[in-house]
Amino acid sequence: MAYASPEQLRLLLRQEAFTADETAAAELLIDLAQGAIDDETGQALESSTDTVTLDGPTRDDGLYQSSTRSQRLILPRWPVTAVASVTVHGEDGQDVALVHGPHRDYTWSADGILTRVGGEWPAHDRAVTAVVTAGFLPLPAGVRRICLRLASVGWSNPEFLSAETLGDHSRSFSAEALGMELTAADRRTLGAYRART
Repeated sequence: MAYASPEQLRLLLRQEAFTADETAAAELLIDLAQGAIDDETGQALESSTDTVTLDGPTRDDGLYQSSTRSQRLILPRWPVTAVASVTVHGEDGQDVALVHGPHRDYTWSADGILTRVGGEWPAHDRAVTAVVTAGFLPLPAGVRRICLRLASVGWSNPEFLSAETLGDHSRSFSAEALGMELTAADRRTLGAYRART
């Protein structure tokens, strides 16, 4: 699911109906803008259900990371809206499906924390697999605004022109000239949606 649609970009630009090529260009620009947003936040923001395999908790004392047992495990995305299943993988190759119900083995929070009830998460690599629904539905308006602004900037410079001189006509092209750069205000807005580590 894209953060914005070609139709929304068309309306913002006050253009007539897009041709098939213009629609494809709009989709590409929106995808590039979405990539810039995801790079800044460290996570995809749209809601999706994913199967994630997580290493057990680690501790970083500044010099090195070491495994440590903990009741809390941080999921890679938030906000979490559902956890369908959690399976613990033993170092001996045995899998244990945990229960979330009246006699539950774990709880989860919207902030993306899995908490083991009455126990701790194992500390080895690839210790836990969870089926998790996370992200925003609907997407926050501020994120959509940033996506459309970036895409419209790219639309206004389709030839990647970085400089043009009229006298003796000289042109210079650059991929960076697309101009799809986040502003300081964009970064402040997106700071509220950064991935937790």
